[in-house]
Amino acid sequence: MIRWIGAVLLTSGSAALGYLAIKHMDGRVRDLRELTAGIETLQRELGWRLAPLPEALSRAAESVKGRAAQFFQLCSSGAEHLNGRMFQQIWRDAAEASQMRLEREDMDLLEQLGSVLGRYDGDSQRQALEIAGARLESQRAAAAAQRVRLGRVYGVLGLTAGLFLVILLI
Repeated sequence: MIRWIGAVLLTSGSAALGYLAIKHMDGRVRDLRELTAGIETLQRELGWRLAPLPEALSRAAESVKGRAAQFFQLCSSGAEHLNGRMFQQIWRDAAEASQMRLEREDMDLLEQLGSVLGRYDGDSQRQALEIAGARLESQRAAAAAQRVRLGRVYGVLGLTAGLFLVILLI
């Protein structure tokens, strides 16, 4: 009886690891989609309405959901109260604090954008937002394709690894 319980727990644990990998890939796609939408809002606010940066970031936070909304809200409150800090550091800290499920190359794109915002004229900021939005959208498309391609593999691999361990240990 204990062997069967152990076998079920081992198989379930391995399948759960596969499921967590799938869930992380789904989260990355979702975070990139929301981040891209927020950047588009930020581009409109800064480029066309000529809104101040904290207000534009606040509107971007209102236009999205989830961790991306938290990111833009942290940036907005940080931009209102710089306290001698550079906006680039606030941007980076907010990206880490929001715990978006991004890969290193996604974070590098965000850091590049953060170094432009608040430092240059409106056209330069709008152009940087446009480029960053396009690059993040291509990252999102690649992440979605990877999710489709590897999602089933991770799920099946987790379950199969659990069954293999059960057979090995019985």
